[in-house]
Amino acid sequence: VSRKGGIVYVNSRDTDSWISTSMPGIVQVKVVSARDLPIMDRSSELTDAFVEVKLAQDSFKTEVCPKTLHPTWDSPWFKFNVDDEDLQDEPLQIKMMDHDTYSAHNVIGKVYINLNTLMDNESPSSMLTGWFPIFDTLHGIRGEVLVKVKLDMIRDQHRFKQSSCGVRFFACKEVPWGYASEALHGFIEELVVNDDPEYQWIDKIRTPRASNEARQRLFLKLSGELQRRVGLKALETGGNAVIGYRQCFDLEGESGIVVRGIGTCVCLVPSNLSAGPMPVHAMQVGSIGTATDRLPEDPTLLFESPGVISLTSPKHQQLRYSRKTSSSDSDGPPSSPVKTVTGTVQTGT
Repeated sequence: VSRKGGIVYVNSRDTDSWISTSMPGIVQVKVVSARDLPIMDRSSELTDAFVEVKLAQDSFKTEVCPKTLHPTWDSPWFKFNVDDEDLQDEPLQIKMMDHDTYSAHNVIGKVYINLNTLMDNESPSSMLTGWFPIFDTLHGIRGEVLVKVKLDMIRDQHRFKQSSCGVRFFACKEVPWGYASEALHGFIEELVVNDDPEYQWIDKIRTPRASNEARQRLFLKLSGELQRRVGLKALETGGNAVIGYRQCFDLEGESGIVVRGIGTCVCLVPSNLSAGPMPVHAMQVGSIGTATDRLPEDPTLLFESPGVISLTSPKHQQLRYSRKTSSSDSDGPPSSPVKTVTGTVQTGT
């Protein structure tokens, strides 16, 4: 084993050569605009907003857009060079800030985006665009931000890789609509454990917001790491998808946080079903960290593309689904209907 430039290499006995365990990827992020931001300057009743974009250890900032609650930046594309393991474990963080000349900048809120939805084996290039709610752990939703995210990956199929890129996760207990099961490999499970930030000594001196955000970010990171590990087990058993996928978080106090993932490993192939109504049980569920919000108890939903749901007139009495492009499916149990906020997912070269 050798490490160079943050990438781990393994010597292959078959070829007597060094093989990287990581598949490098380039993530590009563009912050377009925001709307309905809260008033942060009481004298002008406006906000001097800017955005920090962070992935793993790298970060970028936009320019300050002064005195407006609906800023537009149309920033350049911020480029992150990361490996596939970080893409699955680390969420993309969008932090909305209010600029202050004479004191520390104020945090308006954050957005965490799960990049697993962009990692699809069928295409080396994919893109995510949408309005995402800006969330603050003390004040709730504080406006929305329009973000574009591109992912370009170098595909590699060697056996030493540490990612589960291409494995799809479905919350439904049946074979998803539009697919047929070629093989059933059985039940798989995985578990990860980490210290709880709220029981660390530093929690006694940091602010409630900082404490909340530390735990929130840890939950997202553990969720991504767990999904990657379950996906690796699926690949080892010959599967390409996990159905009935569930994650359970147990808060064990001073013993830490325990996260368990369970599901059924299968090998799915596209079916030749003609376009038609999509069964209710096959509805996709929003991923952790994506732009989702809850709907009324009995809405009528129309699936326009994977990960995108829009409300239609009550006159429409059935669900319809049109699969335009391919994208990774979501993880987590479906507790109630969700929709992606005017976001779209596109893939292609």
